[in-house]
Amino acid sequence: MIDQALYYIATLTCAYSMAQSVDIPKWQPYDFLFKSEIEHQNPFKVIFSATVNKPDGTSFSIPGFYDGDKTWKIRLSPTIEGPWSLQTHSDDPFLDDKIAFFTCIPNSPKVHGGLLVDTSNPYHFIYEDGTRYFMMGYECDWLWALDMDDPNLPTINSFLDKLVSYRFNNIILNAYAHDTSWAKGKTVEYDYGPPPKYAWEGTNENPIFDRFNLSYWKHYDRVIDAMYQRGITAHIMIKVYNKMVKWQAKGSEEENLYFIWLIARYSAYPNVIWDFSKEANNEKDLEYKLGRFKFIRDHDPYRRLLTNHDDKATYDTGVYNKILDFRSDQQHSHWHEKILSQRKQNVWPVVNVEFGYEHGPKGIDDKTYGVAQSPEEVCRRAWEICMAGGYIAYYYTYTAWDVIRPEDTPPGYAYFKYLYDFFNQTEYWLMEPADELVSDGYCLRNKNKEYIVFLNEAKTFKIKLEDGIYVAQWYDIFNGKYIDAGKASGGEVEFIPPSGFNSSPIAIRIVIRDQGLGISNR
Repeated sequence: MIDQALYYIATLTCAYSMAQSVDIPKWQPYDFLFKSEIEHQNPFKVIFSATVNKPDGTSFSIPGFYDGDKTWKIRLSPTIEGPWSLQTHSDDPFLDDKIAFFTCIPNSPKVHGGLLVDTSNPYHFIYEDGTRYFMMGYECDWLWALDMDDPNLPTINSFLDKLVSYRFNNIILNAYAHDTSWAKGKTVEYDYGPPPKYAWEGTNENPIFDRFNLSYWKHYDRVIDAMYQRGITAHIMIKVYNKMVKWQAKGSEEENLYFIWLIARYSAYPNVIWDFSKEANNEKDLEYKLGRFKFIRDHDPYRRLLTNHDDKATYDTGVYNKILDFRSDQQHSHWHEKILSQRKQNVWPVVNVEFGYEHGPKGIDDKTYGVAQSPEEVCRRAWEICMAGGYIAYYYTYTAWDVIRPEDTPPGYAYFKYLYDFFNQTEYWLMEPADELVSDGYCLRNKNKEYIVFLNEAKTFKIKLEDGIYVAQWYDIFNGKYIDAGKASGGEVEFIPPSGFNSSPIAIRIVIRDQGLGISNR
């Protein structure tokens, strides 16, 4: 809720300065409201922004947006505790030269700020406050299509609570998508393509691109805020090339309006990640893509992380190395080897955002797309990726695209939770791939003498350990249980898996004794 005194003062004429300050918690999005008495032919095209002054003497510019009822908003989130102010700029005299004061106060310790690349360990992520972040992605392109007529978001809130309980902390979603070619139209009751509401005025066939559907975007606000409240990052794909959307002309004034709109509404959310487009490899105009990246950078005052989905050939040329923040790709084979190769191409986080699609509860033929895998196979691939130092995103056939059954709880949820819990017991951000140390499987090692080995099939293997006394435990990746593996000294050591695993995958963690395992069965 906005302070009522602040709201009243904001509607006065431009000569008045706000004397009353409002307190805003650090990293908390907050809306400043400003009214105009002018009847604009198109209020979405009114020039409106603010210069925001920080306690350290620096400032930044942020775009504002029209939100209906002759009201424009500046949405921001302060990042430094202390006194702040803002001054508006507009071609509308009722909106121009308004001044507001506010104070940034401490937030809850559960709020960690925006997501960054860890400069000390640049293959990994970290929050602004230094909290570690092991990215556990979840693709739900049409999440926003749920609960469109219920501002309380009962389905979405329940769904997000479930995902958080299984450790998913990053949701990949479209800003807008229309339909899929493989499930065209309303194939079942829970098919949300085309969605109940359109992002602009008009229709997908006859869009009015310079006028936004406020009902759609106010709902999208609630979805992003629900994720923010739960500590889930929102990986927003601004465009999508294979979901039947009629887009603005490339580089047009209407497209710029759309990009500014997204930045004005969502850059203040510290949980936002920008992605130019899903399936960006379909866009062959490199200069256009580079121009869009620059446009985002030029207008986003928070410099949220920026990536580009599935543009393998261009990533491999190195063109994006100093432009984007991390690589997001889809790879459907040689999962481990490709992450290793991509890490050599550039030092940044590498995320395989699409590597397998878990089938539905009726088995391998229960799918909404032409391809599906078992939950065990999807999990196994995820381990291969993480064991190369990469990050992952999970797909379930009944939530990834426009056919959505959020009430399902597929087995893969638990498998990915066990993976997340395992790695968060380690100093994964210090680990480097060291497959040459093992006779079989994949190995990660960090400088503090901690080793992880993953075997696609449980079997005896040997590992070369540095000098020291180690303790070890096997890990069942499908039930999250640890099994004692004894102690070992430095040198070449043989480990024999416990009986009963047969050909199932298994992991083992080996830690220098003084450090301790710090693990327990859950």
